[in-house]
Amino acid sequence: MNAAEKIAATYLRLNGFLLVPQFTVFEGDRHSHVDLVGIRAAGSREIVKGETLPTDGRLFTALEAGGIVHPRDTCLGLVAEVKTNDSVERPSDAHVAYLGPFLGDLPLVLSYFSESASKPQWVNGCLAMSTSYALWWIFQRVKWMDAEFQLTKSGSWTWSDDPLSDLLIVGSYLRQY
Repeated sequence: MNAAEKIAATYLRLNGFLLVPQFTVFEGDRHSHVDLVGIRAAGSREIVKGETLPTDGRLFTALEAGGIVHPRDTCLGLVAEVKTNDSVERPSDAHVAYLGPFLGDLPLVLSYFSESASKPQWVNGCLAMSTSYALWWIFQRVKWMDAEFQLTKSGSWTWSDDPLSDLLIVGSYLRQY
């Protein structure tokens, strides 16, 4: 995974999605992949010491704008493409057709990360946001977790989720400047 894909994956993971990065699609003469495929269970939440960890309200507002009623309480599939620049790459129709049955015909959210977007928003049938926004939100969540629970990579708690661990290390360096 490249850095932008790690940021997108970490953002989605912290918002309740279980993810498969670089999912290979066996279709056509040439196999290809989707950057991120995920599932978010209905009512998904993480609880630490009796407190539910925060998720990004803007994400769920954008999903509602896309017609998903009560997105926090709906089981969802997600297909996402990630770009590091202003390009927009929507998940292809072929990939969506392939992944629908694979994900058990869950309601499928098409998504892309592009610097042409900003905060999470519904654009032309897709959830769109920038990796810059996702990184900003991740660091806000990590600051909150550190203040509430002292849950940091540099503390006694070890994070084994590689993308999250990488971002925590970067964040600890940024706090020094």
